[in-house]
Amino acid sequence: MKKVVPILLMVFLMLLVVSCETGPSTGSGTEVVTEGDKQKASDSTDDEAAFGTSHNPVPLETEVKVGPNWHITLLEITPDAWSIIKETNQFNDPPEEGYQFVMANIRFSYAGEESNTPWASLSLKYLGSDGNTYGEGECGVLPKPYYDIGEQFPGASAEGHVAWSVPSATVVGGKIIIEETFSFESTRVFFEGVR
Repeated sequence: MKKVVPILLMVFLMLLVVSCETGPSTGSGTEVVTEGDKQKASDSTDDEAAFGTSHNPVPLETEVKVGPNWHITLLEITPDAWSIIKETNQFNDPPEEGYQFVMANIRFSYAGEESNTPWASLSLKYLGSDGNTYGEGECGVLPKPYYDIGEQFPGASAEGHVAWSVPSATVVGGKIIIEETFSFESTRVFFEGVR
């Protein structure tokens, strides 16, 4: 019996991971919550790609739904954040040769019914213009990192930075992908990257 429980637990976890879909490569689209002053979200027609997909990404300062629990606003993008990251902590290492740190300031607003933390329930990636995604976590200590945001309850909002180490040649024309990590539905939303 002692050997059966761990095996059943492992099978259950594998099924859970396999059943969580990553979403279509172009994204599933989203709904606007509030629009920023600088740019207005375009209204999608039948001939256009759905808003929040890779072909029609969410612009800066536009609050949109990401899954049923989050409202996300991309506030600012810094294409080459090494000087800021270096100033934040003298022990931070520079990016590898041929790479640069892309940093975004993002507002996370919790719209769910219970409570949650953004760093535990959201996946944030930079999609380079080469079609490859780049994960966070290789950039050192950030100013006001999003992973320091604590548990949020309904109606709570907080801002934080996230950064990605991206090959310099692929930064311009990239996009930011944000989706719920543990979701049985597609929650993938594309945000405008470095232009």
